[in-house]
Amino acid sequence: MPAFFYNGRMNEPLESHLVHGRRQRPDGPSPVDVISVQSQLVYGHAGNSAAVPPLRALGVRVAEIPTTLLSNAPFYATTRGRVLPSDWFADLLLGAGERGLPQRARMLVSGYFGSVGNGAAFADWLDGVLPASPQLRYCLDPVIGDTHTGPYVEPGLETIFAERLLPHAWLVTPNAFELNRLTGLPSLEEGDAIAAAQALLARGPQWVLAHSVGGEPGQLVTLAVSREAIWRWSSPHLPVDVAGTGDVLMSLLVAFLLRGEAFEQAISRAIAGVHVALETTLANHHEEFDVLAAAPAALAFPDRFVAERLA
Repeated sequence: MPAFFYNGRMNEPLESHLVHGRRQRPDGPSPVDVISVQSQLVYGHAGNSAAVPPLRALGVRVAEIPTTLLSNAPFYATTRGRVLPSDWFADLLLGAGERGLPQRARMLVSGYFGSVGNGAAFADWLDGVLPASPQLRYCLDPVIGDTHTGPYVEPGLETIFAERLLPHAWLVTPNAFELNRLTGLPSLEEGDAIAAAQALLARGPQWVLAHSVGGEPGQLVTLAVSREAIWRWSSPHLPVDVAGTGDVLMSLLVAFLLRGEAFEQAISRAIAGVHVALETTLANHHEEFDVLAAAPAALAFPDRFVAERLA
């Protein structure tokens, strides 16, 4: 019998209108391209609330697993809701496995966990599902903080990223601040960030996408570093600070990789999508990131920010 939430408890069998047979539904499993494990908001755009709209706009089928359920991002005067208790979160991961999602999806993305307990639960689940899912590429957004705020996660999460998740990751997407936290090396400027990204490759990932790196005055640099290549993009720094830009960057990159784009071209599109969405946010005077502008811009402007190969 299915498990449902009841009186504050999970896994309590429940006889109710929620429990019913399959009726006339077909038996074939529905396609899933991406499993996205991130925070979720009622209002605003961060985590899955930022990443999923561009993915679906580009035709990607997404299974969302929330780590938090919050009314809004925490920079407002009030924030309601909570980080999911670790046993609830682990139960959602278990359910995803029971439906066979890891064996059907091609990409797995993780972002903000909200607690050390949730990070550990995800790492335990990942240890179990990856051996049975050889087609699944794991993309890690190691959400720790940024240069403006400092760290905004529990300190133990950094250890989980470094010791348990990085060895499984195909791609890791730190901002410059997070790259420093993961490696202990300077990373705010381009040369330092390249060296730090190369050090991070030794932990397991095939690609490091480092963003929000300092460049020429008024410019931000994005770097893609593998064992064989280094690519660089430069884009204007815009006077806006909203949540969700890194989440949308990851989602656009994943979407275009699934559509068959070369890695560097997919990043060019992703940067264009994020940049135009920020321009739209500014033009409309919105307090939240205009994520709906990202996918159309990524499709329309593939060459707005051209990759430069450094090595």
